[in-house]
Amino acid sequence: MALHLLEQIWRDNQYTTEGTYAHKKVDQTANLKRGDKRHVTGMMLASYKLGVTGRADLVEFRTGDNGISFKIPYPVDFKRGKKRRWDNDEVQLCAQALCLEEILGVDVPAGAIFHIKSQHRREVLFDEGLRQQTIDTAARLHEIVSHRVTPPAQWKARCKGCSLLETCMPKAWRPKATATKYLADLLEAPPQ
Repeated sequence: MALHLLEQIWRDNQYTTEGTYAHKKVDQTANLKRGDKRHVTGMMLASYKLGVTGRADLVEFRTGDNGISFKIPYPVDFKRGKKRRWDNDEVQLCAQALCLEEILGVDVPAGAIFHIKSQHRREVLFDEGLRQQTIDTAARLHEIVSHRVTPPAQWKARCKGCSLLETCMPKAWRPKATATKYLADLLEAPPQ
């Protein structure tokens, strides 16, 4: 995130391009009534408390108790692939819920992640743990931006699919990947 926000670096790869293509429909602003739900796509969101802004892929407004007014927002975030092992998708969705709560003054207890390839919707409950993790993530983001220093990269398995892998070079930051070690290894290598 720091490479994108602070250093203005972005590159597309297969995954970002597929995601962009898959989002074409939901990125268009629309407001449609479907049965007992109102579907709003491309809805702009903001939270002064979190200090974030963004755009929701889809917010379903479900019918309230009176059966007429649409009161209960249910954010749905579209993801290109299958469920990941990491919780960044859930944090992003929870941030949307917190924005909706602040904007509309209502509770948003749950939302969903729609996996485009499998056409499967997975519900996410916004419990206190996920809400706190989302608040902490927003705070960490603001800390990074205010200090204007890109933190050192850390290699994780999820780096493999990142479009900025070659720019970030997380393996180069590992403690064992030092110039001293490289030179020592070079001197120890048998002559060719």
